[in-house]
Amino acid sequence: MALFAIGPSEPGPALRRGALLAVPVGAALLLELGLDSPTKGAIGTGALLCGFPAMDAPARTRAAWQAAVAPLVGFMAALGVLTGSSAVLAVATMAVVGAAAGYCFSVSPRFAIAGLSVALSLLITQGLPLGPSDTLPALLLATAGGLLQAAFSLCVWALGDRAAEKQANVWNPAAAASALAGNLNLGSTSFRHALRFGAALAIGVATYWALGMSEHGFWIPLTILFVLRPDQGETFQRLGLRAVGTVVGLVIATALAEWLRGEPLAIALALAIATAFAYGLLTVQYALFTAAITVYAVLLADSIGETALQAAGQRAYATAIGIVISGLAFLLWSNPRRGSEPKPVDFLADQPNRGAAPRRHRSRL
Repeated sequence: MALFAIGPSEPGPALRRGALLAVPVGAALLLELGLDSPTKGAIGTGALLCGFPAMDAPARTRAAWQAAVAPLVGFMAALGVLTGSSAVLAVATMAVVGAAAGYCFSVSPRFAIAGLSVALSLLITQGLPLGPSDTLPALLLATAGGLLQAAFSLCVWALGDRAAEKQANVWNPAAAASALAGNLNLGSTSFRHALRFGAALAIGVATYWALGMSEHGFWIPLTILFVLRPDQGETFQRLGLRAVGTVVGLVIATALAEWLRGEPLAIALALAIATAFAYGLLTVQYALFTAAITVYAVLLADSIGETALQAAGQRAYATAIGIVISGLAFLLWSNPRRGSEPKPVDFLADQPNRGAAPRRHRSRL
C-alpha cells in the first residue's frame, strides 16, 4: 500500500544516522535512570528534542543548530512549568508558541523542525506534574541536554566527519527574514497553517483540561503537533499513520514495561534504542517513527512511577481525540484553492515549502 511505503530516505543510512544521534540521549538516560537521579530523564529528553533540528546536516552544521535550539528548548521547558498549572495560561501560551512554530514552515523544513522541537518542549512540560520550584531546574536541565547533543556533534566532526554543508543550504538571515515577512497574509499557506496550528494545539490543551485528563491529556496536543502540516494531503496521510503507529507503540511499550519491571538500566537501554529508531525512521516510514516515539514516551513515564498497562488505554483515547481535532482543523479552514493541492515536501529536504510564499521570499537552510 502506498500509505505504508518506505521512503523518501533509504532505511540503512537513515538508521545509522539515528543510532549516532541517539548516543548522547542514551548516555544521559543511563546516568539519570541508572543512578536514580532526581532529574528522571530531563537531560535525556532535552537531548532528544535537540537531536531533531538539522539532523540531515553534516556534523558541524548540525552542532550549530543544536546549540542554537538548546536554550530555546530550555526556556520553553521553564515556561511550560510556569503555565502548566493554569488552564487559561496553558491554552494561551500554547496558542502563541504553536502559531510561531507553525509559521517556521514559511522559511524551510529544517527551520520548521527547529520550531516544532521548541514547541514540543513546552507541550511536554505543561503536561507534567511540576510546580514553580521546578522552573529553574527545567530550564537548566533541558538546555544541558541540548548542549550535550551539540557537543557530541562537534566531537563527531572533530573525529573525522568533515563533510561541508552545500552552499545552497547555508543559513541566510536576510532571506529567512524576508520569507517570514513575506508570508504575513491570509493568502499564504504558511500563515494560514500557523493560525490553524496554534488554534488546534490550544484546543487540544483546552480539551484535556476540560476532560480532566491531567496525567495523559498532553497526548492530545502531542498528536496534533506531529500530524498537522501545511498541506492537507500530507496531514490526512499522517492521521492514518499516526493511529496505526500509536497502537503498535503502545502494545510494544506496555509489553516491555511489564517485562523490564522497572529495572533502571534495562529501561534506559530500551529508551536509547527507541530513540535511535525514532530518529532513523522519521524520513523512512512515519507509522514506524510514531511507534518508536510512543515506546520512548511510555517507557519514560513508566520509569518515573506511572504504570504503563493502566495508562495505555488513556493514551490511545487521547491520541484519537488529537486525530479528530487535526482532521477538523483542515475541514473547517482549508488552504486557498490554487488549481491543485501543493505536493507534500520531504520533511527534512533543504528546500522551502511549496506554496508558502512567492519565490523572492524563500530561504534555504
